[in-house]
Amino acid sequence: MNALRKIFQTGRSEAKIMSRQAKAGIVRSAHDLDAAVPKQGRPKHAYDDAVLTWKAPEYTYHEKSIIWFILAGFVALLLVIYGILTNGWTFSVAILVFAGTYYLVYREKPKMVEIKISRFGVKVGHHIFPYNHLKSFWIVYNLPFVKRLYLRFTSRLHPDIAISLEDMDAAQIRRVLADHLQELKGTHEPFSDALVRVFKL
Repeated sequence: MNALRKIFQTGRSEAKIMSRQAKAGIVRSAHDLDAAVPKQGRPKHAYDDAVLTWKAPEYTYHEKSIIWFILAGFVALLLVIYGILTNGWTFSVAILVFAGTYYLVYREKPKMVEIKISRFGVKVGHHIFPYNHLKSFWIVYNLPFVKRLYLRFTSRLHPDIAISLEDMDAAQIRRVLADHLQELKGTHEPFSDALVRVFKL
């Protein structure tokens, strides 16, 4: 019992010393960082030490003409009428809610967020994705239509995320990410993303 008590007291003392060192700014090297940070994760500021960084819109935005809105409104009206005629009131209400929500969300242009690729993971705005949570990546490069980075997660419950590359060099991003993740070569743009792009949804 005394031996266990000594081990516990020694561990507490070392933890206090490490905490004081971190507050004093002593923890600077990668070795010190690994020793000071719990196994389950790294401090958020570690992801700001980026190898590559750029700004991209938080989601894909497509300019829409007056004709597009007229056609979309006409299709929505037909669906609402169909729901009423077939006693599908829930369907009609759902169409109206969806149309109203879509208009409110997409009438404003997306904000620009900062993308950072570091030694520890990828940071998109305030969202952090460590490499151990990511499984693979691929780049869709089909100018002038698509220039996008896709990230796939280890968890199947988490959907893939798409990041616009803007004016970044796709080859350079590929080289950096290939050191940490598997590249899915030959993978194309997801069908759902292609539909959104073609119909400007």
